[in-house]
Amino acid sequence: MIKKDIFKGDLKEQLKASAQDRLYRFMMADGMIRGAVVKTTRMVNEMRANHELGGLETLVLGQAYIAAALLTANLKARDRISMAIQCSGPVQGLDVESNVFGEVRGYLKDPGFSAHMDKAATTLSSLFGAGFLTVTKYLEEAKHPYSGQVVLEYGTIAEDLANYFLKSEQTPTAFNLSVHFDEKGEVTGAGGLYLQAMPGADDDTMAKAQTMLRNIDSLGSSFADNKEPEALVNLHFQGLNPVFLENHRVEFFCRCSEKIMKGHLAALPEKDIADILDNGPFPVELRCHNCNSVYRFTRQDIETLGKPSA
Repeated sequence: MIKKDIFKGDLKEQLKASAQDRLYRFMMADGMIRGAVVKTTRMVNEMRANHELGGLETLVLGQAYIAAALLTANLKARDRISMAIQCSGPVQGLDVESNVFGEVRGYLKDPGFSAHMDKAATTLSSLFGAGFLTVTKYLEEAKHPYSGQVVLEYGTIAEDLANYFLKSEQTPTAFNLSVHFDEKGEVTGAGGLYLQAMPGADDDTMAKAQTMLRNIDSLGSSFADNKEPEALVNLHFQGLNPVFLENHRVEFFCRCSEKIMKGHLAALPEKDIADILDNGPFPVELRCHNCNSVYRFTRQDIETLGKPSA
């Protein structure tokens, strides 16, 4: 992955921001509810820089990244999970995925949709339109991926993802996904929180927790004001006695590389490689859609495809 430097070479600021982007798991209501809270300000800003997104695109894909980060809370071993939206609205769709290591990547089908969308599209639901949300789990212990799909009923990632868990996995779940912009349009805070009923949880307790979740004004704004994730959970759910379990990093990260991309070129039929050598243009550019990294290969690189390194 080729990640753009949003810190302009300031290693101290980079390390500080990296340390703050974390996911915290917790239980509450005497074990009836599990949850996670995540701070993702650096992740969303790096995603925005690499994908070269405007404000509205950053909001949509940023919420998807936050959701994907929250979905890592219950992964184990070498599990990973993906979330895809296919829709008729200006967004057209998106794909994001995350893994047990807290690495998140993904893209918008139309990364510049705000430039040519209908001015009447003023709500998130109008940006998505009709469509489907699909969640796929790639579990190390399973022979095949597990995939479930629901119709987009609400037009917001938080509500439609909650609907997926209720209908596809029969598990009451609630999400809060937040990206906060300052007056200049810069992302100054981003993060999210999710709650999920455990087997045997009573409806009244889950309803109470969901009401508490809805009463949180803006997690992104709170993170912009340097509020700590654990403190926010303790504040807003104090009546349910949250108990924190563990935490792990989250990061905008893609495992693409020059070596992998060159392998894709080497796998092309010989006639296609010959056509590239005859017609170029050089350098040949391959772009990873998940992180927007661009890898460039010279004529000499193409001529040596498939040949062992010296």
